[in-house]
Amino acid sequence: LALQQHWAVSLTTRREQVACLGGTIGPDTVLVTRLKPVSEPSDSLMASAAISLATCAPPEWIGTVHSHVRSTDDDAPASRFSPEDRRVMSAWTTRWGGQGAFCLVYSERSMHCEVYPPRRTQPAPGDST
Repeated sequence: LALQQHWAVSLTTRREQVACLGGTIGPDTVLVTRLKPVSEPSDSLMASAAISLATCAPPEWIGTVHSHVRSTDDDAPASRFSPEDRRVMSAWTTRWGGQGAFCLVYSERSMHCEVYPPRRTQPAPGDST
């Protein structure tokens, strides 16, 4: 429900919303249990990462979520992370030292999440690569 509300506010204001993600990162699943908004709504092209980088710290928070509502160039929301989103993901993991969970919400029922940096898989026995 919190993610749906996060999207609804973004859609109504046509502005990006950013929040801290609470939960756990498991071996193959991210469980989101809570959100904490961290900034005033911002234009999708102007959202600052400084507040989320400073506020969404482990162990209380596992990463961040933001909405992808475009306010200027297209009515359709973007369903993938932008290059700037990826820079923020990298900055978060560098600052807090470890993996984080990062999600973007782009409709009432749709979101895309990634754990960054990706987990390295162990090579299969006998695999020399």
